[in-house]
Amino acid sequence: MTAPVSHTPAARCSWGRIALVAALALSLLLNAVAVGAWLRLREARADLLGPEAAAARLPDDLRQDLRTALRAEARSIRPLLRDVVQARAAVVAAANARPYVRADADAAMVSFRTSLDALLTEVQRVFLDQLDARAASEK
Repeated sequence: MTAPVSHTPAARCSWGRIALVAALALSLLLNAVAVGAWLRLREARADLLGPEAAAARLPDDLRQDLRTALRAEARSIRPLLRDVVQARAAVVAAANARPYVRADADAAMVSFRTSLDALLTEVQRVFLDQLDARAASEK
């Protein structure tokens, strides 16, 4: 005769549970890395900008008003921003050119500064217009 067969359940792997635990562990690890990077960035920013940086920050409500004003002026700002991006690409191209020609790199950098100045002038106009409107509404 044969021996009786045991009906105890065999140990089974639950791949779904293993995947879920692995995903949770990976998520926790990535969150820890992100928090660490954020803390290091804050520390580096404080070291670079110094303690005066916090005092030079605009109030949050004014910053929000300025963001709204800049979005409203996107039609005039976008082309200037594209010009800056293209001018920067020209600087990179001149820097990577073989053979490298200093005069070409210098001309590209002058063009970049000109584009950047035009963008800055327009942003400053929007900024000052917003400050004027804010001051007029407070009267």
